[in-house]
Amino acid sequence: MKIVIIVCAVASLGVFATAGCRSKTVSQEPDEVNQAIDQAVEAGPKIPPSKRNLVIRMLRLSEKDLILGLRTFADLSGGRYPTNLETKSTLKQVDTERLGSSIPDLSENRKKQMLLDIFFASAFYDKLNREKRDVQYHGDAVGRQDTGKVLLSWAESKGHHRVVFGDLTIQTLSSQQLATISLQ
Repeated sequence: MKIVIIVCAVASLGVFATAGCRSKTVSQEPDEVNQAIDQAVEAGPKIPPSKRNLVIRMLRLSEKDLILGLRTFADLSGGRYPTNLETKSTLKQVDTERLGSSIPDLSENRKKQMLLDIFFASAFYDKLNREKRDVQYHGDAVGRQDTGKVLLSWAESKGHHRVVFGDLTIQTLSSQQLATISLQ
C-alpha cells in the first residue's frame, strides 16, 4: 500500500505541476503529452522516465478510469462501491478493509495495478469537483446490483448530466430526467 501511495503522490505532483501550464485539455497526441510532462518537470518535481506513464494517465483522466476503478473496487468488496470517492477517503477505505488481501493468487504487480485503478477513479472524481461540475456521488447507498439507481452524476453541459448507474452503465440525461430517476 505504501508503494501505491508513493506512486500516486508522484503522479499527483505531475498533474498539480502542470495545472498552471495547461489552459486546455491535453490532446491524445504523444508529442503534446510529452511536452506537457516536460513542462511539469521544469515547473517543479523530478519525474523519472519510469513514472511518466502514470503522469500521462493522470493527464488523460477519463470516464474509462472512473469505471475501471469503480469496477475494481466492487470486485474486491463483493459488489460495494467506496463510501466516499474522494482520493484520501477511498484509499483509506481500501487499506482499512484490506481489499484484495483475501485473494491468495494475486501477484504484487496485479495488486498495485488494482490499487492504481481505484486511485485513478477517485482522481477523476476529484477532477470533476475541482472543475465545479455539480458532482453527486451515492456510493454509500448504491451497489452493483442497483441497476436503475444513480451512483454518480455530474453536469456535462447546460441542462445535461452524465450519469453512472449502479451497474456502471453511463448515460447522458437531461436535468429533468435525472431528477425523475433520483426520486425513484
